[in-house]
Amino acid sequence: MSWVKRTLKAWLRTLGSDRAVVERQFRRAYGRPLDLEHPVTFDEKLQWYKLYYRRWIMRDLSDKYKVRDYVAGKGLGHILNELYGVYARPADIPFGDLPDAFVLKANHGSGWNVICKDKRRLDARRVRRRLDRWLRTNYYHFGREWAYKHIHPLILCERYLENEEFGELIDYKFYCYGGVPEVIFVCCGRFNARGLRYDAYDMAWNRIPAYKGKPATGLDLPRPPDFETMREIARVLSEGFPFIRVDLYSVKGRIYFGELTFYPDNGLVPFTPDAYNQFFGDFFILPEHPVDEERSAGDGRAS
Repeated sequence: MSWVKRTLKAWLRTLGSDRAVVERQFRRAYGRPLDLEHPVTFDEKLQWYKLYYRRWIMRDLSDKYKVRDYVAGKGLGHILNELYGVYARPADIPFGDLPDAFVLKANHGSGWNVICKDKRRLDARRVRRRLDRWLRTNYYHFGREWAYKHIHPLILCERYLENEEFGELIDYKFYCYGGVPEVIFVCCGRFNARGLRYDAYDMAWNRIPAYKGKPATGLDLPRPPDFETMREIARVLSEGFPFIRVDLYSVKGRIYFGELTFYPDNGLVPFTPDAYNQFFGDFFILPEHPVDEERSAGDGRAS
């Protein structure tokens, strides 16, 4: 199936109001109706979060370019990865001037990354076409993840990072609730043949037998020496939100910022065993009333 047909098919599934799309996608994923009046599980609450918790700052925190200012404003500019350039058009990317290894990412979506380990093997024309498709797409429409709705699309080019001891980059994803990191998912295999894998730990680095749509890594992952520093960074960056995921890396004794995410997996990938859907949901305390700054602004152009 061509990209055009796949995009059209995905677009047809997203027709309707935000609530209609969210309810339809939840039923499709879980085989049951979504209870927005009394959400209990993590993903039920995440759907409520998408529909009824809308603060303008969430746009900047979801924007992979503007979030850098937020991180620096928290006194954490030293954990930002090196930025080679920011481009409004793929044609502006000077591939000849870039280092042999780098990462290109769209600032306005999730998973829109080009990982280049060897520039000599890169098909620049093909990459530009892919980036152009991303820039012309509003990621919000796929799952009504509101924080992406008003982001101005750009392409970022950053330094390539790798944990040499594992031959890939290990991603530490802190699930934070009300500014408190509670669980960390250690992620690897995103860009190799084994595929994405997760292991969950509590803040004492005890393994939690919870999985989220992916198998375990099978790796003997020790607690990082700088884990407590990463935990404190996650706490600082997550303050003021009922839920946010803080992604960090630790490479050669230095911590790097990854991204902030409000809606992991669009709230459509359950935890297994099933009991962990409520386990993660119990940490997630929703506000008593909706917060909708877009509605109060009227036209969606407030800043």
